[in-house]
Amino acid sequence: MQVLQQKPSFDRRSIRAALVILLAAIALVPAACSKKPEAPPAHQAKRYHLVGKVVSIDRQQASIMVDGQEIVGFMSAMTMPYPVRDPKLLVPLGPGDEITADVVMTDEGAYLENIVVTKKGDGKGPSGTSNPPQAGDKVPDFAMVNQDGKRIHFREFQGDVLLVTFIYTRCPFPDFCPLVSKNFSQIYASLRKDPSLGPKIRLLSVSFDPGYDTPAVLRKYAETFSQTTGGNPFGRWQFATVPQKDLVKVANFFGLYYSTQGGQLVHSMSTTVISPDGTVYKWYQDNDWKPADLIEDATQALQQGNQRNAGPHTSASIPTA
Repeated sequence: MQVLQQKPSFDRRSIRAALVILLAAIALVPAACSKKPEAPPAHQAKRYHLVGKVVSIDRQQASIMVDGQEIVGFMSAMTMPYPVRDPKLLVPLGPGDEITADVVMTDEGAYLENIVVTKKGDGKGPSGTSNPPQAGDKVPDFAMVNQDGKRIHFREFQGDVLLVTFIYTRCPFPDFCPLVSKNFSQIYASLRKDPSLGPKIRLLSVSFDPGYDTPAVLRKYAETFSQTTGGNPFGRWQFATVPQKDLVKVANFFGLYYSTQGGQLVHSMSTTVISPDGTVYKWYQDNDWKPADLIEDATQALQQGNQRNAGPHTSASIPTA
């Protein structure tokens, strides 16, 4: 028995309706093509469960520094800053709090949500968790020992812009100390080619591992960047270590967190631009900055210093004999 297929029949009204729909779809194509692709919905972003301890909180920038445990298959244990899109989540938090949270990964980067305090801390946190330096803060005259075994002080850098960052030579993470030191070497190389800026900007890499980073170790470490710097950089770029007894005070001022876990130093990042008058111009809590960013900051700090020096002098500002 054969089954006969009946040919569909169209009336004029159906054909007219189909043409209207087709023309409308064609008209929408250019508009759809001109739109930028929208960000994926939140439920499509990748999420990872974070367990860690609050190191410090930057409520102004809506971010939190967390000493996080290993997230298997995603990242090793490390201390790093995370943005928080909802500032209200920061209200109940304090340094030393133990938390869980979701790390949300998008094309624009990572941020935290669903932050839960599992145990309240004492509000003090570990070493280096006080408020980060703010623009205009006077830098204390901390003492250090440089790559030559010479005792130096922060006051010796006044009159120039100082770029200071913190490292330790054994750091195994390529995106932490090695990256910052590489960026500093590129800044140094750029400044050597610019006679208008080079003599007015100095660099300082400070180790927070005084037990290992002796002057000899620091000098040898500096030599690994000689290909970029073009030889001995110590005229404008020094390497120094902070005595153990002063380390907590230095770390606290510069917003640096560090601790020893399993025989390895775990730490945050801290890079500061210091104006010629010895005050903080700008502070970076991460390693997202580029060499050009710090050079631009240093240039602006110099310009501001020159404007202040060239300003009108009143009788109150003229020292009396």
